Amino acid sequence: VQLCQLGEAACLVVPDSLTALQRAAAYWRQQHEVRVIGITGSVGKTISKEYIAAVLRQRYRTLKSEGSYNNEIGLPLTLLHVTGLTERVVLEMGMYDRGEIAQLAGIAAPQIGVVTNVGPTHLERLGTIERVARAKAELPQALPPAAEGGVAILNADDERVRAMAGTRRGKLLLFGRDPGCDFTVEDVASGWPERLSFRVRSGDSTTSVRTLLVGTHWVSSVAAAIAASAACGIPVDSSAQALERVPPFTARMQPVVLPSGAVVVRDEETGSPDTFNAMLKVLRESRARRRILVISDLSDSRAKQRKRQKELGSIAAEMADVAVFVSDHGHHAVRRALEAGMDPSNCHHIPDLAKAADFLKSELGDGDLVFVKGRSTDHLSRIVFAQYGSIGCWTTSCRIHRVCDVCDLLKPGFDLDQTLSTAARFLPSPN
Repeated sequence: VQLCQLGEAACLVVPDSLTALQRAAAYWRQQHEVRVIGITGSVGKTISKEYIAAVLRQRYRTLKSEGSYNNEIGLPLTLLHVTGLTERVVLEMGMYDRGEIAQLAGIAAPQIGVVTNVGPTHLERLGTIERVARAKAELPQALPPAAEGGVAILNADDERVRAMAGTRRGKLLLFGRDPGCDFTVEDVASGWPERLSFRVRSGDSTTSVRTLLVGTHWVSSVAAAIAASAACGIPVDSSAQALERVPPFTARMQPVVLPSGAVVVRDEETGSPDTFNAMLKVLRESRARRRILVISDLSDSRAKQRKRQKELGSIAAEMADVAVFVSDHGHHAVRRALEAGMDPSNCHHIPDLAKAADFLKSELGDGDLVFVKGRSTDHLSRIVFAQYGSIGCWTTSCRIHRVCDVCDLLKPGFDLDQTLSTAARFLPSPN
């Protein structure tokens, strides 16, 4: 390591900047007496992180991962923001391969570890869902013993997660629908325009929980937040009160009202198979004048592109009144939808996103429910934003892995944050 001067700033020159960042973060974390909560899972970990942090902030000075800062760079950067005033740190832990969560846990040294589920993500690298499970199990295995404050919080509804109980270190807390759980979920309901609600039973008490989330698939993430907060000393009823005010996370089943009066559910942050299945369940249970799908493609799938598009065509024919396929290969989806009996006047292939946005402006009306779904790299957010006004980016090839909301290239001709905030306030009220 060398110290050098760059203008007025002092700089350290290191052989490997990533290793230096991780070591600095691990050192900095060890200098502070904070309780760290680590969260992993194939889906739902971001919502769990947001909900845990929202509850903990009612009592503790809490730091959390921003956005999806959950990898070997984002996690260390988050830890470097710990101060002497920080009391709790909530960290999302992502992975692509085995060993990566163990590495993140080695840096963060969490005392509490939450595993939401194991699903068919990252199969292109890991090959089987069993290997995905082993990779996720690295978090509970990294926890300290119960005597040192270690607590493993596992989703009992997922058999692969529940099996981690036999290998974990630390105290065990289970959440799920099984009556034997420490936090048992009951009476789960959500059918648009209703939002997620359920009851949670812990010990001799039962608490009603109401959220602003769309879909029953979020119940595991919310139950995980309740369990993790309880492990930090917050009663279930206090958690439930805090959770009622937490909004949906950006582009993850996030409903907003368009100028046309239609409601669009933004779900373009990820296109993994699990999230598609969750979207379909919401669509199936929703009440709306028309159900409209705007779809690009699946991610985390080993199927060839033509097969993926045909699958989307079959889904649209079964679930939607109108479908707009925006992938370059969407003609395969259209062909399959038509074969399945979909009306040709309601089935469209519009690969140009700007033209797709214009089509929706003329097509949508009050009472329509629109799902915008695809891979993060397709940046379908722009179709939604263009309903409110002009935007400055319609590039067809973008490698930026983040939602367009925070991208400097978007250049909207209106105040995007204010517009979306206002749109959220005019959502239909649950009955």
